[in-house]
Amino acid sequence: MGSFEKLGLKKEIIEVLSRLNFKNTFAVQDKIIPLAKTGKNIVFRSRTGSGKTLAYSLGFIGKINKKQGIQMLIVVPTRELCIQVGKDLKKICEPLGINVGMLYGGRDIRGDYRTTRKNNQIIVGTPGRLIQHINDKNVKVGNTKCTVYDESDEMFDNGFYSDCAYIRKRVSKDSQVILSSATMTDKVNRFINKEIMEYELLEIGNLVPENITQKKIFCKINEKDRILLNFFSKKRFRRVMVFCNTKIKTYRIFKMLNEKFKAGVLNSDFKIEERADTLNLFKEGKIRILITTDVAARGLQIENVDIIVNYDVPRREEYYIHRIGRTGRKDKKGYALTLVCPEDDDRFYNIEFEYKLSAEELVLK
Repeated sequence: MGSFEKLGLKKEIIEVLSRLNFKNTFAVQDKIIPLAKTGKNIVFRSRTGSGKTLAYSLGFIGKINKKQGIQMLIVVPTRELCIQVGKDLKKICEPLGINVGMLYGGRDIRGDYRTTRKNNQIIVGTPGRLIQHINDKNVKVGNTKCTVYDESDEMFDNGFYSDCAYIRKRVSKDSQVILSSATMTDKVNRFINKEIMEYELLEIGNLVPENITQKKIFCKINEKDRILLNFFSKKRFRRVMVFCNTKIKTYRIFKMLNEKFKAGVLNSDFKIEERADTLNLFKEGKIRILITTDVAARGLQIENVDIIVNYDVPRREEYYIHRIGRTGRKDKKGYALTLVCPEDDDRFYNIEFEYKLSAEELVLK
């Protein structure tokens, strides 16, 4: 870890960071902030929870003219991430007199007008809602000097590739572009080679850091529930996430675990307000085990998750990385357990082979 003072940031930014208790930097910040200050286009691979929001923002915030309009546009895949990034930036920017606005779907568009009528220097938004306001001329992005695509692999997988390409064409052709991705998928590679072309490429840290202990248990499908109950009865924990591949399964496992533990369930059936309520209970410790689908695999800021359990092997290889990235955040120790039944054996082998992993086998007694 380094320090923000050594990165050449303005004195007033250092003072704000100090008041917010940001003292030591992470590897992604040490590498991205100095490069972002040069104005170069940057593509970097860094796992979720590595401190990348500060990495891509601090290098540009010092250049912002508070008398002008939108100069930085941050495009994110989900409402939850939009709110999270927006709140994080406001803590730093408001003391500096820099306005940050958030535009995301899932709410009446009239609620956005309070944001669009304000003289914001930074806008954080989801692709669809951003394009709606750009086309309606509610926000002017033609003079944007820095465009960020955050968690682009998820954004493109969610069907926003063409929207992101359209936004790239609407901002200034001279705009600096910073793209972050946890995994370098085919769609990410196609976008950067077609829409950015000239860029600095950095791969920062291991996809799965050494501080996450990975275990696997080979078992039959009908053994999973017993293994899960036995595991939680013997293992000490404060906060656990259990990932399943279907919504139906989350409800069933919730019902089973809630009889003995303080459990909660989260999937795409829940409205944004309901998701927020459940996550707050989880963060506060009122829910100790959260059973969920891949809706919670990324894009959410949940600290101090002790254990991740893959009740099901994820259907897509990269989601193994996203799931276990919920634990071991910010260099803390983490633990990930995957239950592998015979029909998932090949898929889990492919995950280990693709990412050069080797989860230790636990033998049932």
